[in-house]
Amino acid sequence: MNLEKEKAYRVKSLSQDILEHLMEDNTTYSHEDLKHVIEMLARSVSDLVTLYTEREGDHETALKGTISKMRIGYNVLQYKETSKLVRKQDKYQRTP
Repeated sequence: MNLEKEKAYRVKSLSQDILEHLMEDNTTYSHEDLKHVIEMLARSVSDLVTLYTEREGDHETALKGTISKMRIGYNVLQYKETSKLVRKQDKYQRTP
């Protein structure tokens, strides 16, 4: 499989991971976090449209940038969920 196709599949995988995080019932996110994730996803869509409508350009680099933006959005969701769990655990820890 060529590298460009692998990167496209990575974009799809990240989008599915983001959807899974957002669809979890027991997790809530702040408006600022969601705004940041939406911005990264909108920029990713814009990059993909530019990538596939322009014949010229470095497709590999454009896909790398798209993947990076999607990772940022994913990490925002993942970090908030993880930090919430850590704060919850710390809340119930006894202090010596």
